[in-house]
Amino acid sequence: MSSPKNTSSKKTLISSRRTFLRNAALGTGGLLILPSGFLRGQNAPSNRITVACVGVGGQGDYDSGRILDCGAQIVGICDVDRRRLETKGKRNGFKDAKQFADYREMFDKIGKEFDAVSVSTPDHTHFTVAYQAIEMGKHVYVQKPLVHTVDQARRLTALAKRKRVITQMGNQGTSLSEIYTTKEWYEAGLFGDVSKVLAWTNRPVWKQGFNDYEAAKPAPDTLNWDLWLGCAPEMPYHPGIHPFQWRGLYSFGTGALGDMAAHVLNAAYNVLELGLPTKIEVSVSARSPIAFPNHSEVIFHFPKTAKRGPIQLTWIDGANGDRKPKEAARLGGQGSGSYFEASKVPFGAGEYGDPILTFPEEKLEEFKAKKIPQKYDRVPGANHYQNWIDSIKANKPAISNFEKAGIFTEIMLLGVIAQRLGRSLEYDPARARFKGDEEANRLLKAPKPRKGFLA
Repeated sequence: MSSPKNTSSKKTLISSRRTFLRNAALGTGGLLILPSGFLRGQNAPSNRITVACVGVGGQGDYDSGRILDCGAQIVGICDVDRRRLETKGKRNGFKDAKQFADYREMFDKIGKEFDAVSVSTPDHTHFTVAYQAIEMGKHVYVQKPLVHTVDQARRLTALAKRKRVITQMGNQGTSLSEIYTTKEWYEAGLFGDVSKVLAWTNRPVWKQGFNDYEAAKPAPDTLNWDLWLGCAPEMPYHPGIHPFQWRGLYSFGTGALGDMAAHVLNAAYNVLELGLPTKIEVSVSARSPIAFPNHSEVIFHFPKTAKRGPIQLTWIDGANGDRKPKEAARLGGQGSGSYFEASKVPFGAGEYGDPILTFPEEKLEEFKAKKIPQKYDRVPGANHYQNWIDSIKANKPAISNFEKAGIFTEIMLLGVIAQRLGRSLEYDPARARFKGDEEANRLLKAPKPRKGFLA
């Protein structure tokens, strides 16, 4: 993977702008967004990466702070909530960053000043921001889940590959060394064959399962509700949606599965090289027209490969704590984790892919003593943000790049569709279609976006 060539020629800019307008089919309401985001040579003598941050409250506050800690220079910050934006702008490292409510305006006005973009917004707007940034040649860090629909996952992955930018999804556990140690042990045959995985989480910790919104009210003075909606269909402001409850709503979030599976299933996805499922079974507490169920069980069936047999992966969320295996208690009381049924030595993983434990536990020390050769690189300090910044400088793929994260996200989003419909589905990964279920197939794509946005 190589980064876009550094060029400032008028011919290249015009050509790139035409490509962007043709591919994105985006009405910008007069905004001219130039594709200036090429890694700017050596970025002056220090080779310091410059970053624009979209979303700087909540998780975005943390993400932007960690990126700053990695030696990046933050040149622009954007948030639809003025209070959050102004608070961030008062902090060291962000005082000189230009402030914007609309990411499109930021891209237009200072697009030549930054190399990369972080996206820490609600799930439904990940794609619209990231796609536009990548079209400009920017490297991107996008919070999990990568996007809101399967169609978006495939399109964003393809674009990132074509533009040859450095990408990272924000599932930080991917940078933990325990996952790759476990993968090496698994491939050395220490665990034997894995046939089933059980994963669980105590999420949601937000409201779900309700059938209607609270009564509409004027949005808070500090919140630009129109920009918060972004690509989503227009609707009035309802209390409680911003800044957190959106996770449980179909239009904006992906429920507990979309929120936590990027962490909890990370060990299974990487160790077993899951690929895509061909069948998804589901049971839910109750269906709602607008919100995810209070608790659910989703069973993914992954076909056998040249390396392993078929895998049945069961995901449980919400009030399903009694379904956790007894061994889960040894994972330190974490609210989430996974348990692997294996023919020789069963094992488990914590919420972010660590700790890795064997059952019986004395096998863990036995495996360590075998000194299985290291096959996979480790991320220094397990720092997911530094891995992205360093990968940009080294012009090499980051640990959770979109070619990996796109497939992982697709798995989660297939389960999300099953939760919404409350029925089993058969899936054809090659065609990205459900078999004989047009209602489910319509959910593979986002609704038509409002003018000025992508979806």
